[in-house]
Amino acid sequence: MEVAANSVIGKQRTSNEDYIGYFYNSQNAMIAILADGVGGSNGGDIAASMAVDYIGNQFENYKIKSISETKEWLSEIIKNINSQIIEIGLHDETLSNMATTIVVALFFGNQFMLTHLGDSRCYLLRNEKLQQLTIDHSYVNFLVEKGELNPEEAASSEMKNVIVKGLGVSSNAEVDISTIQIKPNDELLICSDGLTKMIDNNEIQSILQKRISTKQKLDTLIDNANDNGGLDNISAIVINNLLGSDHL
Repeated sequence: MEVAANSVIGKQRTSNEDYIGYFYNSQNAMIAILADGVGGSNGGDIAASMAVDYIGNQFENYKIKSISETKEWLSEIIKNINSQIIEIGLHDETLSNMATTIVVALFFGNQFMLTHLGDSRCYLLRNEKLQQLTIDHSYVNFLVEKGELNPEEAASSEMKNVIVKGLGVSSNAEVDISTIQIKPNDELLICSDGLTKMIDNNEIQSILQKRISTKQKLDTLIDNANDNGGLDNISAIVINNLLGSDHL
């Protein structure tokens, strides 16, 4: 398995509120995490870094015993960091309402667990076809699903950055956790909306299909998003199962 990760400020922002990381436990299982601090709220960068570091550090000391137990552990860890983020915001008015999106992919054996809150995304490229595995927890996507907005209207809406789920958004941090088989040559992309609002799914698929290294794919994705305006922080993790699941 080959991993490449990077986070850049973009061309318009004065600070980077995204935070990324990937961590291994003693079994050599891996967890990849991306968080995008909610723009416009105090402490978005703090919430994002807290989330990634806490989940990652907890995983380093966690031993996987079963799928069901690991799902329970991951769900509880996410609830814990949500409570911590809310608690800090309540006691420090400079950090009130701080929040962040989160995407977590936990790899072990021939499978991975995936969960998320917010509008950061995870994609899977399998057999040259790109599939979005996450659903945006955003207000405009909620309106699209209700038929009140079309995708074009959603893309230009002033409400497009409003998330309806996230860490620090509310005391309810219940998550859906999927378990997905991973196959040889599968490729995952975890990214913030600073990438997906600058390049569309067709371009993402085209880049991931290229016969170049994982790092080159990552660099190309980020460079293209910047070239198209770089209106937000841009973060991505590319995970390529080059050698197949036996080598996870």
